[in-house]
Amino acid sequence: MSSLGGVAGSTARPASYYGLGLTLGNAEVRLDELVGAYAAFARGGDWIRPTFLHGSSETRRLVSTRSAFWITDILSDAEAREYAFGRGGSLELPFPVAVKTGTSQAYHDNWTVGYSRNVTVGVWVGNFDRTPLRNSSGVTGAAPIFHAVMLAAERRATGTHVFSDATIAGASTDSSRREICVLSGLAANKWCPTRRLEWTATERAPLPCSWHQLTDEGLITIWPPEYRAWAAEHVPAKPMTINRPHVRASARTAKTLQIVSPADGSTYLIDPTLRREFQSLSLRAVTGSRGRIEWSVNGEPIGAADADAKVDWPLTPGKHRILARDGDGRTAESHVVVR
Repeated sequence: MSSLGGVAGSTARPASYYGLGLTLGNAEVRLDELVGAYAAFARGGDWIRPTFLHGSSETRRLVSTRSAFWITDILSDAEAREYAFGRGGSLELPFPVAVKTGTSQAYHDNWTVGYSRNVTVGVWVGNFDRTPLRNSSGVTGAAPIFHAVMLAAERRATGTHVFSDATIAGASTDSSRREICVLSGLAANKWCPTRRLEWTATERAPLPCSWHQLTDEGLITIWPPEYRAWAAEHVPAKPMTINRPHVRASARTAKTLQIVSPADGSTYLIDPTLRREFQSLSLRAVTGSRGRIEWSVNGEPIGAADADAKVDWPLTPGKHRILARDGDGRTAESHVVVR
């Protein structure tokens, strides 16, 4: 039995037994039960009881087709995992995979479970006497095994070594892809500096973003009341200009250069359970001029990229001065601490 997972195990217990930790997945669950639950997402929400012999007949609807599709879309997004796990690790394969890792308190055990278009694989790593593992998390303990097993299972399922990049599941008919503002999560307006396409409910379009507005002082962010105290402490109160054809910024703000990631004064922690080569920080800046932005850390050049692109910097312990310089010689800097 593992102490990990988000579905109930075979023994029913009252809510008071688990406490608030139930929301984080502290209910007991067998590996076959966990794999069966994730396989339901791969089937569009239909659950089939796992058996050791082919031919299970017990089925039921676990979640809606849209919920299953949205969960699959989230778990298969490598960019979403990048913040915590970096890129290029065991969770990425040569075909689309939706994957989730888990690590129990005090590193007693860990797991990785995921599914492709054809197969679902779950891996549990731990000691049968329940003694804790040593600095082993889901991404360092179970994930490498998951990677190897998933590759072998996919080859067996498809009968080929040539993998397909076809999506795990097609979009549900009641889902529509819309452009949203990354900061607010609302429908992007023409002033939103960072936007992306996300799946939303067809019958309920998100409200238009009211956070970003263009004024005589340039592009400003109007924070909702619940975020204003945080923004006052963490976000510089400066107008921001973005390089879009429909933005008519004043001559003064068009000449600014601003680092948007990392925020000045930020502190980052290196996870001892993750491989260091996959722990990096994305450096981004906005400027009113076109061309490339050169980046340096503590006076050492680390790379350059177009104004709307990023440069990844491997995390290194210590205090760091990050400097951005555009083609016109303008500079901006941010100071961070890495522990």
